[in-house]
Amino acid sequence: MNGKFVIAGLLLLGTALIVAAARGTLWFDELLSLQWARSAQHPWHVLELYRHDNNHPLNTLWLLLAGGDRHPWVYRALSMVSGVIALALVWLSARRLSEKFAWVSLLLAATSFPLVLYASEARGYAPALACLLGAWLVVSAQTGLGAVWRVPVFWLLCLGAMFSHGTSLVVLAALGVYFLVDRRARGGSWGRVLGGAALWFGLPLAAAALYWFFFLRLMIIAGGPEYTLPQVLAHFFGYSLGIPGAGSAPWPITVAGLAAVTAALVFGRFPDAATRVFFVGAVVIFPALSLLATDTTYLYFRYFLVSLPFVYLLAAPLADLLSARAPAWRVAGAVLLSAIVVGQIPRLGTLIGLGRGDYAAALARIASESAAGTKIVSNTELQVGFLLGHLKRSKPELAGLTLVPQARAAEDKADWIVFTGQEDPPTAPQEAIELHGDVYRAVSVHHSAPVSGSHWTVYRRASAPAQK
Repeated sequence: MNGKFVIAGLLLLGTALIVAAARGTLWFDELLSLQWARSAQHPWHVLELYRHDNNHPLNTLWLLLAGGDRHPWVYRALSMVSGVIALALVWLSARRLSEKFAWVSLLLAATSFPLVLYASEARGYAPALACLLGAWLVVSAQTGLGAVWRVPVFWLLCLGAMFSHGTSLVVLAALGVYFLVDRRARGGSWGRVLGGAALWFGLPLAAAALYWFFFLRLMIIAGGPEYTLPQVLAHFFGYSLGIPGAGSAPWPITVAGLAAVTAALVFGRFPDAATRVFFVGAVVIFPALSLLATDTTYLYFRYFLVSLPFVYLLAAPLADLLSARAPAWRVAGAVLLSAIVVGQIPRLGTLIGLGRGDYAAALARIASESAAGTKIVSNTELQVGFLLGHLKRSKPELAGLTLVPQARAAEDKADWIVFTGQEDPPTAPQEAIELHGDVYRAVSVHHSAPVSGSHWTVYRRASAPAQK
């Protein structure tokens, strides 16, 4: 099962899913980063002017370099390429844990809804994952320890990871602990081990301190839905392991996910104690510590995404263990693996089919059924305004549409209402709504895949309501 054709097929499958999911209009979070990139006069403005949780500096720098009005694939190219590289690095990493069952981790990663989602949109998560996996491979190599290129490459990967997304510091901290335990286990004196740690981690640690002081410490979280920790963990495990109802049953899903991770850490066959220590740190300890060090008012499952490839890597040593047990255990392992992969299909299908919302079609319908000077109002005027402004640059037929601020909606009557939401699954829209004495009736609904994007319901002004 670990033949070259199987690995090539899984890499091709993962690549195809990423490319298919990358189609469609940029959504609000991507457009916000693009706006900052367009406004930056110099590359260093990416860090200096936009201290916001949606500014993933390396990705924003890529958007700045891409420039102009480009096809969405151009803006998403850094993430797409990083996502494919990450898949290859998952396989290489899994081979160090289990040569026979490395394909299991690759299968889970290639069909992972969260990984496909964030490898197909212009944000910093996929570059961070690729850099972290590369850093793990470099620092854990058992041969060529004196190669002069390894340390500077490790530095570049650490810098790439942290500037792609600040949550990378969680895994980088686990790498530091791994280095100390591993080099000490190899027989090095504490003086030599600490000297090596200073060489390998001195520059990344200094960069992390500066990054925290000048950027992360001052970063603004603009807001959004508020979730409890069990809900966030249920989203993480539900989306990552293909469990349906990720938001509706937080406690059972969280308990099941934590039990699976614990079983993999306890019963998995790791090549040495240092490797087990690293995975405990990267998947459990440092993510937990990060919750104590940050404001958790606005907490989302994607903030733990940097640990996800390492969760999938745990499947390789666990599968290796199950293969040596009774047939019943092997059957159970096959059923569990199949359930995870099959469970991902509905969300992946929705992502590829619906994308992050069909905003262009919604606005095109409004434009086709309206005269020039048509006015629109929305419950999320910032998001709709960004999307309308972006699409106007490439679609002249939308030039006659104007977004009316909510503060002026009473006196400046809107012809259309665009009502947006991010519920998963979406709630059924009302057939009619009333706004400032006028009745608006629903004429079209445009759905989005889960997590990224939003559902749009378009309402058209019908008439004034009857007097009561």
